[in-house]
Amino acid sequence: MAEQSMASSHPRSLGASSIFRWLMGIISFGLLAYMLVNVAYQMIVPPPAHRLVFVQDIPLPSGLGAVSPGQKDPLAPGVEQQFDHFDFQTLDPGTHRLFIAHTGPSPDLLNLAHIKFDLKTDGHIAVFDTNQDKLIARIPIPQVAGIVDAPDLHKVYAADAEESIVYSIDVKTLKFKPIELGDDEGPDAVGYDPVEHKIFVSDVGTPADPKKTLNAARTNQNVAVIDALTDTLITKINIGNLPKLPRELAPTTQPGNVPTFGYDVGHNKYDDVLHRVFVTTQILHNADDPNPVALPPPGTGELVSIDAVTNTIADRLVLPVTCSTPHGMAIDTQQEVAFIACTDFDSDRNLVENLLRVDLKSMKVIPTDPMKTRLAGGADIVLIDQRFHVLFVGCKGGISVFDEKAGEFHKLGDYVLGKGTHTIAIDEETQYLYLPLNTGGRPTLRIVKYNPNGI
Repeated sequence: MAEQSMASSHPRSLGASSIFRWLMGIISFGLLAYMLVNVAYQMIVPPPAHRLVFVQDIPLPSGLGAVSPGQKDPLAPGVEQQFDHFDFQTLDPGTHRLFIAHTGPSPDLLNLAHIKFDLKTDGHIAVFDTNQDKLIARIPIPQVAGIVDAPDLHKVYAADAEESIVYSIDVKTLKFKPIELGDDEGPDAVGYDPVEHKIFVSDVGTPADPKKTLNAARTNQNVAVIDALTDTLITKINIGNLPKLPRELAPTTQPGNVPTFGYDVGHNKYDDVLHRVFVTTQILHNADDPNPVALPPPGTGELVSIDAVTNTIADRLVLPVTCSTPHGMAIDTQQEVAFIACTDFDSDRNLVENLLRVDLKSMKVIPTDPMKTRLAGGADIVLIDQRFHVLFVGCKGGISVFDEKAGEFHKLGDYVLGKGTHTIAIDEETQYLYLPLNTGGRPTLRIVKYNPNGI
């Protein structure tokens, strides 16, 4: 009986084994077919392109010295220096000329590296023709920081922080004339009101005698107002002596509840719907302190609203503890929302650099998780492409990109396109982004294209 039982089970074992081999064969064939189809698909259909696509690099002249050593052409590519610094840019739509503030070495590096800076020859504005992809001129204005286009007047305005002068530049002839702001104003960011034809200049102030103190006088911390029709100074709106608001935690020892060392006057932007100029500010520490504090007290950053008609302060908003150091800013006037780059970073306080939103009609912060709007690091210039409703934040650590359409605000990603991409200009007709930076220590204009279908 046992022999019959074993004999009868043997065919069943063979049948199960055959079925197993048959199934494994089908699975193996299926996997092979899948791999072949996948390889063929990738060969036929290219992978998705990046959101920011490299186009080309254009060599720029050195920012230190009228002409690089051994060269006679003032537009010749600069030699390796490792400390070139760029600041604001502005693109004139009529001439397709891009004006780039090329300060040479930054003021901090001048002190640290003991670099000899000649105000007569060092630093300039590079002028680049975006139609020809060609550098066409350098305007000999040193230590330029802020720069803005007044397209209806065919002018560009540039702030010389070293000499406390704003220059009015003809965009066609490139001739320029000075508008003096007074001693120790230290003009930085510049904005334009095309309705009232006014230039608003953020004056951070500079120390009158650095040997005695590195602190600027609060009377030099202003927003200067210039008549763009006559190129004359109208007035200065003082920021440095503003009393702290009730919610602010800043220490004060001055009469009137004024912060001891005043305010840093940051970027300013004009809103042509509300007819307001908005300025970011932050409390200043003692610049003479040998052990300076990294961040201002929490909850002391502000957004200040200025009436562009009366040249007076209309409103002030205390920003959250996650934004004590507001810096770059852009405004979407269709939504009436300001986007502010907050450069706070402190692991002990769980602070990260982030993008903050403010409803400008109500002057209230739009609640957002800072971790969801985290920036690439070293945030500076903020720009909006109005055509695609895309927002770019130029950071030293890369470019942070956001979808800023109403009701759809979210981060798209961080993109590394070189070292020190903190300043950006965009041509909305071509979706080209212009990134002046250093490549191997040499000044370069990197051009990339925004691809709305990229990843």
